[in-house]
Amino acid sequence: MANETLAQIEHTSQLIIFQVKNVSKLLGKAWFELELARSDLRELIELHEKWEEENGLNQEHQQ
Repeated sequence: MANETLAQIEHTSQLIIFQVKNVSKLLGKAWFELELARSDLRELIELHEKWEEENGLNQEHQQ
């Protein structure tokens, strides 16, 4: 019975290690995607501001 319990503990520990490594990889991918989204958002804002200036809509830059 003790060997069976020890085997269950080992198996569960291995599952936890695998899951933590998987979460770590997913977090790394999520941070990368977040940085890509932030970069795209900055570009979109810059392009929108340029478009507003070209069309006389950006009062902040005209004053």
